[in-house]
Amino acid sequence: MSRMPAPISFPEFLASLTDLGRMAREDPEMRARIDGVVAALRAVGTPSREVLAALVKRHPDAVPVLATCVGLTQEQLKNQLSHRLGTAGWVTLARRRAGELIQLLDEEFNLVELLTQQLERQWSFNDVLLERYLWSRRGAASAVGQGRKVEDEVEAVVQRLGIAAQPRTQFTGRGGASAPADLAIPSGGDRAQIVVAMKGFNSTGSKLTDTVREIESMADVRLPSQYVFAVVDGIGWKNRQADLRRIHELWEKRSIDGLYSLAHLARFETDLRDAALRLGLLPDTPEPH
Repeated sequence: MSRMPAPISFPEFLASLTDLGRMAREDPEMRARIDGVVAALRAVGTPSREVLAALVKRHPDAVPVLATCVGLTQEQLKNQLSHRLGTAGWVTLARRRAGELIQLLDEEFNLVELLTQQLERQWSFNDVLLERYLWSRRGAASAVGQGRKVEDEVEAVVQRLGIAAQPRTQFTGRGGASAPADLAIPSGGDRAQIVVAMKGFNSTGSKLTDTVREIESMADVRLPSQYVFAVVDGIGWKNRQADLRRIHELWEKRSIDGLYSLAHLARFETDLRDAALRLGLLPDTPEPH
């Protein structure tokens, strides 16, 4: 007998997929963050390394916004910070090593000059159209943002439940074999008891097929005692329905324990909580009303 509720139909799941690009544009939290950073920048006057270091020390969330000004995605920012400053954690860097952080962005990517130009510029409709066109060509950067939307939503669920987790790792299953996990609970390796794939794509391409293979490998490796969940979203799947159907069939065969889009996050939270309770990862307390 399955430990999770019965799967919904493939047409119902397909209909639940979301336009991740639109969600990102309409994200009120991100809009408020950007508005706040721009207001703070205008308030301090002409940017300098010292001014920007003081700004990010007070407002660490400004770091990825500033990185966007020099063309870095969040993933590229983390890679640069890890390579050059020894950690990808920009919040910690902003609080403890703000000067080094801003120096890196300025020396390597000309942050101060580019930011000064952007703040002084009077944007025209032609500029807006050009920027939108250029953004539409930045497939890799856009894909990272879409994927992050799914990851952020899933990680928020995990944090609400208060469960320990390790992102972007490998887990060990049957016969000592391993498979990738975007999130492993409580951690990766042979300690993983729940693993989650988190994938968001608005465009089509080989990455969607790679996602299917990754989730299939998770299903192949998993131990009977391990739970495997997949959260996938984005309208790119509508043009790769054969790939999406393969994931759905894993759910139908109970090779994985659940498949969710962002529209089904409440169901994901319930299923994750139930799995965590069964595994002793949460205290057995009544759900809040």
